[in-house]
Amino acid sequence: MIGDAPLILLLIIEFIAVVFLALGYLIKYRKMTNLIAGFDRKTCADPEGLIAWIGNSLLALAIAAAGIFFLLLLLPEYALYLFFIYTAGIVPIVAVIVVLRARRFDKKE
Repeated sequence: MIGDAPLILLLIIEFIAVVFLALGYLIKYRKMTNLIAGFDRKTCADPEGLIAWIGNSLLALAIAAAGIFFLLLLLPEYALYLFFIYTAGIVPIVAVIVVLRARRFDKKE
């Protein structure tokens, strides 16, 4: 245990943060739209806006994961609660918001 926080929780949160950070960077700055499921420039009214929206959302989730990582170190007695708040609460809620708000980038027919 590191700082009395379970090592496996720290590793999982760190892995999640790195994955979200890498995906956010690749989508936002490298414009790798093939990483966005269902992305089609023909049906997107503002492709650059959608790329920025998805990239920023992933980067925000990475920052939140980093914050949870440090909270796990500072508050090891709440490690399991913090882990579940992030993985079962924050990530799914943000995913739904991102998908619903991404609809504004669809072309109007």
